[in-house]
Amino acid sequence: MNIDILQPILPHGDGPDKDEREREVPEAISGRLPLVSVTDELEALERLIDDDAPRLRRFNAVWQDRPSLVVIRARARFHAGELDRLLGQVREGQISASAEVLCCIRALALLIDSANAATMLIAPRDDEDHRALASLRRALRAQARRSRDPAVRHRTERLCGGALVAMSEHNVRPPRLPQASPDGLVAKPGEAAAYPLVLAPSLQLWIETGIDTGDLIAGARALLAQVDRWRRVQPRLTEPGLLDAAIRGATLLAYARLARLVLWPARDADKASIQRAALDLIAPRHRDPDHLRAAVEWAAARDGLCLER
Repeated sequence: MNIDILQPILPHGDGPDKDEREREVPEAISGRLPLVSVTDELEALERLIDDDAPRLRRFNAVWQDRPSLVVIRARARFHAGELDRLLGQVREGQISASAEVLCCIRALALLIDSANAATMLIAPRDDEDHRALASLRRALRAQARRSRDPAVRHRTERLCGGALVAMSEHNVRPPRLPQASPDGLVAKPGEAAAYPLVLAPSLQLWIETGIDTGDLIAGARALLAQVDRWRRVQPRLTEPGLLDAAIRGATLLAYARLARLVLWPARDADKASIQRAALDLIAPRHRDPDHLRAAVEWAAARDGLCLER
């Protein structure tokens, strides 16, 4: 694939200068960049697990070390900008809508949707995170108002907390998002990053490699079974709160796995069947927070449109 056709085109006097551009791609060789491992925001939650720690502490860490929503929104905004730039180049005829370009478009859209799903699943850590979540919820509500599908409106109400939450968030100011730097070349394995268009071959490889749907649903099922065991034990403990963080962490990770599973397009009947099984798995789980189940249902119903806000 020709990297040059996907290079961002900057207006005169805009964007980084020559020295800054060279620092962004320190390992470029003969005009080509090394392949990097692409990680979306949902998969990145797996890095929070310390496999060497006892089970309880392992999932405590997932909850206590959950990422900032503001940082996730910043990367989503970066990828939305890259997607807009790429679509603009296609519209202007600067590049053709080749299979490689379409694959890159799908990758950027999936990174944005993964960030949106992660924002819905991860509990805010501070006021700025609450503002970031409120901003995304407003975008979801606006999309639901434009829809004529009652199921979409009902799912959005569950996802966004209902009318009272909508009223409380109506005038919440937007978050102060940091400027996400294109750090895909320096990200550690399994770490979410901002992937610029110059990494198009890596984005293409990520899409072509796909995910192991069977592994994801088996892992989610095992986590939810563990959550149920902890919930049965919890009332008998002298300090029931000791299990709270572990239950929340394991639940978050299970739903992140399921959201990731249903976001990826199913390439065959077996994978489509596993995606339906993911929805069947959570349908009866009424003790889990309803917005988590609604987030997975939202991910399963994606139609290729990206809400970045």
